[in-house]
Amino acid sequence: MKQPWLTTLLVLAIVTASIWSPSTRAQERTDDELQRAQVEALRKQMANELHLQAFDLLDELVYAWTKAPPFSVDTAVIVADVTVPLGFGSGLEALIENHLTDLLLKHPETHARLAHCPTCSALTVHSDKTGTVVARGVDSPEALKQAGKATGAAQALFLDFEAEGSALVLRARLTTLDDQLTITFARTLSTSTTSAALLRSGDHLVSADDARQEYLDALQQRGPINVPVRLQLIQFAQTEGGGISMVPLVWVQTGAELNLSQARDWSGSLVVGGTWIPQLYSGLMLEARVNRLLTGGAVSLTHPNLYGFVGGSLSMISGPASQLLRDDIPTIADLLASATGATIQVTAYPAASLGLDLRIGNRVGAAFFVQATPTLTGSPNIGSYFDFGIGKIQSIGGEVSLWF
Repeated sequence: MKQPWLTTLLVLAIVTASIWSPSTRAQERTDDELQRAQVEALRKQMANELHLQAFDLLDELVYAWTKAPPFSVDTAVIVADVTVPLGFGSGLEALIENHLTDLLLKHPETHARLAHCPTCSALTVHSDKTGTVVARGVDSPEALKQAGKATGAAQALFLDFEAEGSALVLRARLTTLDDQLTITFARTLSTSTTSAALLRSGDHLVSADDARQEYLDALQQRGPINVPVRLQLIQFAQTEGGGISMVPLVWVQTGAELNLSQARDWSGSLVVGGTWIPQLYSGLMLEARVNRLLTGGAVSLTHPNLYGFVGGSLSMISGPASQLLRDDIPTIADLLASATGATIQVTAYPAASLGLDLRIGNRVGAAFFVQATPTLTGSPNIGSYFDFGIGKIQSIGGEVSLWF
């Protein structure tokens, strides 16, 4: 007895398999390609880290030679062999050799003069009564001795980089190019591949401790306290009535700025200022501010940093200009009496500030701010730039700062 439903089911299964199988294989191929791309990205990252760490170890080796040269006089040296961890190839070897050459050229006090050795990496054939040896020049003592005679070099340098666990290890040795091939220098240096490279400049080789301290000084900007020096200009709004417009105030300020966090995203400052314009005014100021970094979570050493700040100040002005801060319009007689010293009037007023401060490396900065002076709202000589109902912006200011 035939079962057509079984035949139909079998046909549907075959059709479904033919439809889904290519899709499944395509998905598998996509997964394989993604895994290969991830492996390649990881390999590139490891290669970059090993590259920097290898340069760091070479810097340390040459720095030691600058302090204790391996030779007392200028000596020709050939780079006999450079080995790197398996999988990184001749490209990394060439970069290491070029970096070493650059370091030794910049530091002649090492007394090491590199000579070119084409035989070291070439395949050589050496025959004698014991037999014939086919090998790289670096692996053949006889070929090395011949290379020394051909180049005039007296020493051969071997650099062996190996990855051991989480550390990159450099084993360096110098051997004489004579019958004995005596080892005259050997040193092993190690650095952790999980720590950042020091990236020392070839022109300015320092010890690892000094290099780390330089980076810390740069990050911390030489400590949590800076000394700012500011040149500030404040312009009051012109009055719309019959009053006399207040002259601009020029202040020179200095004090201390305290960084409240390691990232330098919060800081506070307290400064004192003074001003003196002959025949116009003289005065003193005390100002406090709180600054907040607006461009990121931490200060940048390479890009400008924008801060927002709020502050408060107390200023005292004497001289003819102080007459313009009164609640009435001064007469000519009042101004002449103040200018000649017949009368001395000192006007003190508080101010609240809100502004932006653009800094470059926390060494040079420029700021713009607005101020509200509530005790001067009744003066007919002081206008307002903005009136918010509950308060007025009566002055604007700008400043240029230097930090020490």
